[in-house]
Amino acid sequence: MINTTKIKSYIGFAIKMRKATFGVDGIKTCRHKIYIVLYDESLASNSRKKLSDFCLNNNIKHCLLDFSLSELTKRSNVKAVAIEDESLASAISKCMEVQHE
Repeated sequence: MINTTKIKSYIGFAIKMRKATFGVDGIKTCRHKIYIVLYDESLASNSRKKLSDFCLNNNIKHCLLDFSLSELTKRSNVKAVAIEDESLASAISKCMEVQHE
């Protein structure tokens, strides 16, 4: 079972460290190295395709979350977030891999 509490904590740490970029357009124009992109169910299919293509072209891991990023970040309309910290991104990846097994 996926540990959403840990993932939420890691995203919170990334935001506090200023190592998070929000939104599809923000992610696509980000000048920092992105290690993982997370998005939720509310992201439109067209935006999902754009984000997926961007991640595949730049060899970035991307995952669908089963909770709302807007509620977590306490910002309106946040549907995608990029993590720019390698250790937090790998910790999130490990939590996500538990789900797939």
